[in-house]
Amino acid sequence: MLQSATIKNIIEQLYQCFSRYTIPEHPTGCPCCVANTDYQRLRSKPIRQLISNDLWSYTLKALNTWGDADQFRAILPRFLELCADRSNSIDRDLIFGKLRLADWQSWPVSEQQLIQTYLWTLWQEALVDPDYAIDEMLSAIAQTELDLEPLLLSWDAHLDTIIGLQHYADFLDLHMAKIISQNCLHGYAWANRGQATASVIGWVLDPTRREHMMYAFVNSQHDQASRLLGHILEWFDVAP
Repeated sequence: MLQSATIKNIIEQLYQCFSRYTIPEHPTGCPCCVANTDYQRLRSKPIRQLISNDLWSYTLKALNTWGDADQFRAILPRFLELCADRSNSIDRDLIFGKLRLADWQSWPVSEQQLIQTYLWTLWQEALVDPDYAIDEMLSAIAQTELDLEPLLLSWDAHLDTIIGLQHYADFLDLHMAKIISQNCLHGYAWANRGQATASVIGWVLDPTRREHMMYAFVNSQHDQASRLLGHILEWFDVAP
């Protein structure tokens, strides 16, 4: 999935917003951890032309042994541009986790709002894309420590669509066994995101949604919707 026109517009705003930040001319990382060749690769071309391989070493070490939040902000628009394109093999959990490490929710309001708009738009586009693994987007956004409640409520609004139901059924298939047996979510990305995990589990097990699904199933006249709702209700039957 290449970027939509809406995402492209937001990315252009990100480049403008963060243009005052620059990559330092001289290495800023631990000399034992950051090779000069890594640093030169980061500065080898304009930021907009950097590809995932150019950024990989920095991605791993940013804000730990390489650079500060301002250097991260200089590269952030390119990171977010790559994260919005599923044809790029970039670790969104890692990148979005760097936002948390950089304490992005303490940045100037204009920067925070633009990042929130970007994340919200990615989520909305994922919800209506039948080929998107919705768990991947939700777990990546969870790494930022953004409040997930509005995202989950927006998913509720899509549960009267086939795509929204399919995403929900796929999510339950991936996570419900772990929720039932261990009160946690499947995958390493959720391991240290306690508050986000609790929000998602509370949303999944909300009895109001169970009632809504049952009502929709009883009144469904669409074979595909009926199958999805029936599958979802099977999970609810074994849930706490």
